[in-house]
Amino acid sequence: MQLKKEIEVCIKKTSEKTAAEVVELLKKQRLIKSDMSFYKKTEIVLYNYEKLKLAVKQKEEDIKYIKENGLPERSKSIVFFSTAGNMSAGDRYVELIEKYKADIAETERDIARIDNALDKVRDDKYFKIIELKYLKQEAKTDEEIAEILEKDQSTITRNRNRIMNSIKTILFPESIREIM
Repeated sequence: MQLKKEIEVCIKKTSEKTAAEVVELLKKQRLIKSDMSFYKKTEIVLYNYEKLKLAVKQKEEDIKYIKENGLPERSKSIVFFSTAGNMSAGDRYVELIEKYKADIAETERDIARIDNALDKVRDDKYFKIIELKYLKQEAKTDEEIAEILEKDQSTITRNRNRIMNSIKTILFPESIREIM
């Protein structure tokens, strides 16, 4: 009887540990969502706003290059997107161009959403905080922003949080459910 209980305890511990490891692996592979707050997601979006614009330009340059030079035979710089194993070069060419165009359209929609959110708060007296910290990334801390704007650090923190919460609600309207 005692041996049976010990085996059950061992099996339970092993299964719990395995389950935790699988969940962590799935999170790393982005197959399940992490528990990141909407505020943090908003910060990440704003920090990467300019990079999104660069990504569109890069995809446009890639399309132009492929149209002018065709698909390279063994290039490591271009990632081939394929749903079928034996595609002709012409089919691969068309599929890659279409994938890049879809990527551009999706990224441009994201940029438009961010622009819309920023336009809603752009007239705020303290919008410069968002520019300095997230968009231009000229200041990393509220203390640095306070020094640049010649304001008290608590004023900067309070207004940064207020504006970021507005942007968060516009970008992620589902975030409002956190408080309801």
